[in-house]
Amino acid sequence: MFDLNLQSTLKKDRDKIISSQELNAIVEKLFNEKAINISNVKRKLDKPNDSYINSLTFDDIETDKIFHISSIKKLCIKYRLRFLDTHLFKGEYPSELYSIIPQLEAKHQTTLENFKIMAPSKLFRLRTKEDPLLFAPIGNGYYYLVHKWGRDLKSYRRFLVWPFKNVNTLIFTSIILSLISTVFGAKIFNNFSDTELFVIFIFNIKTFVFVTFYLLFMMRKNFNESIWNSKYKN
Repeated sequence: MFDLNLQSTLKKDRDKIISSQELNAIVEKLFNEKAINISNVKRKLDKPNDSYINSLTFDDIETDKIFHISSIKKLCIKYRLRFLDTHLFKGEYPSELYSIIPQLEAKHQTTLENFKIMAPSKLFRLRTKEDPLLFAPIGNGYYYLVHKWGRDLKSYRRFLVWPFKNVNTLIFTSIILSLISTVFGAKIFNNFSDTELFVIFIFNIKTFVFVTFYLLFMMRKNFNESIWNSKYKN
């Protein structure tokens, strides 16, 4: 008989302050404002970019979220990522993003536009010919990191995609593979002379270079340095 129902007690106190009609009106307004925020953010993210540059309040800028295009390009090439307009993005946006952008706009008293995303190619709708980061341009080649979501990229990804960084890295990789295969062959067949091993090594280089370039051509792939900011698939 001495048990206290906290929910009932809170409700009684609330009903003294506000009627159920007024409460319903407040809740409806909150939901409407949230729906408007989501609609506005979706419209901005789906809009093709133009020359608009975002203006942020200096005192409210978090400097650890400012990155130059040269750093973004370097990271994209290293991990074979794309840096493209959000209207090409086909992945899922996290629900918190629809409140983060309005909060950031209110904080800086501005309207954010021209968003870009850094992510793997598979997350974009690319034209035929692991973990997104959303940026907004702030001028002079600098971008402000608005939000990051998803899982982190695996650190070993850079080694898996390194051979496709450019022509030189692909050729170097072919030479290393040729050397390994030649040494492996020498261990199995230890009756080869040095001259024969050298000839085999040269032949292996030509084979690996031909095979890798042929596969790139057949799969219509391009090098990291060429695709990092390209809206085309190949």
